[in-house]
Amino acid sequence: MVLSMVRQALVRHGMVRAGETVLVAVSGGVDSVVLLHCLHRLGPSLGFGLHVAHLDHGLRGEAGAADAAFVRELAGSLGLPATVGHLPPGALAARGRSLQAAARAARYAFLAEAARGAGATRIAVAHTADDAAETVLMNLLRGSGPAGLRGIPPIRDPQVIRPLLAVRREQVEAFAAAHRLPFRPDPSNADPRFLRNRIRQRLLPFLEKEFNPRVVECVARAARLLEADHVYLEGEAASVPGGIPLEASALRALAAPVRRRVLLRVLWGALPAGSRVRLEHVLAAEALLEPWGGRGAVRLPGGLEARIEGERLTVGPPGRVGPDPPPLPVTLPLDGEARWGSFRAAATLAREAGGGSVERPEGGRGVWSVVLDADRLRPPLTIRGWRPGDAYRPAGAAGRRKVQDLFTDAKVPRDRRRRLPVLADGAGVLWVAGFRPDARAAATAGTARTLTLRVREEPADAL
Repeated sequence: MVLSMVRQALVRHGMVRAGETVLVAVSGGVDSVVLLHCLHRLGPSLGFGLHVAHLDHGLRGEAGAADAAFVRELAGSLGLPATVGHLPPGALAARGRSLQAAARAARYAFLAEAARGAGATRIAVAHTADDAAETVLMNLLRGSGPAGLRGIPPIRDPQVIRPLLAVRREQVEAFAAAHRLPFRPDPSNADPRFLRNRIRQRLLPFLEKEFNPRVVECVARAARLLEADHVYLEGEAASVPGGIPLEASALRALAAPVRRRVLLRVLWGALPAGSRVRLEHVLAAEALLEPWGGRGAVRLPGGLEARIEGERLTVGPPGRVGPDPPPLPVTLPLDGEARWGSFRAAATLAREAGGGSVERPEGGRGVWSVVLDADRLRPPLTIRGWRPGDAYRPAGAAGRRKVQDLFTDAKVPRDRRRRLPVLADGAGVLWVAGFRPDARAAATAGTARTLTLRVREEPADAL
């Protein structure tokens, strides 16, 4: 049953393709051991390889070292390579966040690095249906919005996959018992100091006994419905032009769920890198739009404030509100990735017949792509902000246009103009996100080599 459910998840969600390597995160607990055995059995028929990874967080002394040794031995018994990492004792306590949050961040950073080292394109983690239900209930008790109540997605980023997400924990344990699989119990899973453990040990059993024996399945169904709503509302918000300052009247005209997502995006974009925008920040900024709230100010991370000035929402230091300068220019490899501010760009070279240039927002979610003639480019390529005097001839246009005039015609807010990425080479502007590329480098039917550029805006996910 469990094996077939894992196979179904891999195929239904397109979690892995033939020829890929999957990095399996194995703590040594029953969930991750069962996941590893299932993937080991399915790998030959589905055509993917495996690499095992384990991180000793330095929290459990000799027990943690024994877990690492167990995972290494388990991988060896299955004929699989393993990457095992160790954090020094106390390393997590100094990171200025809760122990669980620090451990999770360290774990995913380690897994990403291990995946690069192993040449793995996917990272499999062993979250179950019970984990998903616990996450939803935990976020509900914290007052989260739809993003928190949608639970755990089967695929994230899209590198992280969760093949056990439809499987109940009791099914996992039954599989381990039936196949006599050894594993390492983690005493921290029983520690009542952690909210998740109290939900697992007390709340879920109470709900199953007193209200609905299928509460986990019901919570999972509700989370899937909320996920669909969340995706739609995110698309609506992404289609709204936004930047600091924002017209208060335009914000008031939006439906509340869309307005809050727009506020999340623009607040995140205005704050220093690494800042975390929380739901309370968004709700407080929204309250400024009320007749009684327009004269106040909302304290934000990084020592900044949001306030209403001249019917515009602005963000800046207390007493001096204004837009931050655009990020510094970065070089984009001809076949690689670069990050510029809140945007991530990926360039791909291909030898194929051109089919005309493409520039589009994909699904209204802040993702654009453009296809250029690679042989007409003059490297190096640079991603930078708009500069006064920038001009080029958009494909299909009769002549050169100033980028400032393109922004004006498209009604791009002034601060948003400073934060839209501009692609340039040695001859000048090639493309501005949201507009057509320069005619001199646009791909045509006669193009021999193409360079496809995808640009994605990546705001924090706090709602």
